[in-house]
Amino acid sequence: MKKTLTFIAASFLGLNFAFGASPTALGLAGQSLRKQEYRKASNQLYKIVFSSDADANTKMQARYYLGVALMKLKLYQTAAFPLIINARVASPKIAQRSFEKLVLISDNLNDSGLLDYTLKKLDANDLGEIAKELYYNRMGQALMREGKYAEAVTYLQKSLQIKPDNDETLYTLALVYLKENKATEALPHLQKLYDKYFSLPSTNVKRGSAAMAMARGYYQAKRWEDAVNTYREIPKDHALYREAQMELAWSLFRMAKFRSAMSAIQTLHTPFYENFYDPESLTLRSIILLFACQNSEAEKALISFRKNYSSAFTTLSDINNSDQKPEYFFSQIEESQKYLKALKNGTKPTYSGQVPFFIVRASMEEPSLKNKLSYFDRIQQEKNRLAKVFNQPEDAALRKYALKILNSRQKNVSAEAGTVLRNSLIAKSKELALLDGDLDLIGYEVLNAQKKEARADYIRTVNNSEGSQINADDTRDFYVKNGYRYWPFEGEYWRDEIGNYQYLGVNRCDKE
Repeated sequence: MKKTLTFIAASFLGLNFAFGASPTALGLAGQSLRKQEYRKASNQLYKIVFSSDADANTKMQARYYLGVALMKLKLYQTAAFPLIINARVASPKIAQRSFEKLVLISDNLNDSGLLDYTLKKLDANDLGEIAKELYYNRMGQALMREGKYAEAVTYLQKSLQIKPDNDETLYTLALVYLKENKATEALPHLQKLYDKYFSLPSTNVKRGSAAMAMARGYYQAKRWEDAVNTYREIPKDHALYREAQMELAWSLFRMAKFRSAMSAIQTLHTPFYENFYDPESLTLRSIILLFACQNSEAEKALISFRKNYSSAFTTLSDINNSDQKPEYFFSQIEESQKYLKALKNGTKPTYSGQVPFFIVRASMEEPSLKNKLSYFDRIQQEKNRLAKVFNQPEDAALRKYALKILNSRQKNVSAEAGTVLRNSLIAKSKELALLDGDLDLIGYEVLNAQKKEARADYIRTVNNSEGSQINADDTRDFYVKNGYRYWPFEGEYWRDEIGNYQYLGVNRCDKE
């Protein structure tokens, strides 16, 4: 969906209302644009926009072309501001052109706020085909966020009519259907997306993402075996592997393949993943072990949950009950980013954040916060680019103007990101509270099962039975040691350390 800015070259010179042959200031700026001297043109247009001599119509045109020139310099956030002003006060023709550019800018920046504002002002009939396809796509996404699924489907289908193989539109349309619990309608679109990348290497990001989406569609359709086979296509060195293992475990559990489900869960409990928030895996682990009458092991899973998440729950409760500002939460993000970067560089840093690192890390992977942080980084990249492009003395006024815009946006986005993190922490606190209650019930069942097991063992001992060994073969101690066999990778905690698990514990419920 990116890379759509190429159509600007054809459109911005297509207007005939601005640049004539006369050597006016606006005409000179037009000459610079035609020569692709965008830095020079930007300075000329900026002076016209803020000139006390230029009339309103001239300023209106200059604002539009200033936005175009800045877009050509890839200073998208800065370009948005003169175009937004035009969208409010310009003549209908120039306002429409300005909105068209704002759609492209919001797409590049992934700024949903600017996009939502722009979409409400646009008429798709006035757009070119490329911009129209983008308009329908983004309108569908906006309506999906508002929960207006039927209207979203209409717009997304219009987008596909223009570009049938658009990845984003195919995925969004499938997602809308899944949100409506219409997995059957979603699967054909997911299949098309999956087929498009199937020939690529298994480590390819897009192929893995398409496989993940396909597997989730199968899961919702209750096609467990198809879901399992598709989840297993995602390799260890793919960014989605950890999520795939958790969802694979649930799929296998729904098929009553407890031993296989435990193999997937055990992968999530390796040192490589020790800094990830994953309480659900311990819950599922304890349930499966309870089903298999592995009561002592189920108890260990409950103990592990308390050890890893009880203190985190207390910390979250304290923070959520305090009156912290968004700036505080953004500082926790910055500390976590710094700590994560040091970890990836192979050092052993000291984490000084107040919110547990593994919880902030999980929140940063959630789409809502991930998009905000990506937007924040784009603004920082634009600031760096601004310093390189406008580095001459004559650029001082425009550089100051742009820097003021970027600093203001960065401050606002950091506050928005902090608010998103705060909401995420509240949601995680509620999740942990619910899981804690579930584990209390599981713990009660484990205790009852242990009582029955102890009573049965006592009776067998009295009757001189074979005892309480899992297997009569005492030499195979991996049966009595946690119920699994593991071939570890000996080295640092790299991705290869995840190892290969084969769960070999037996179902003690079958024991006489």
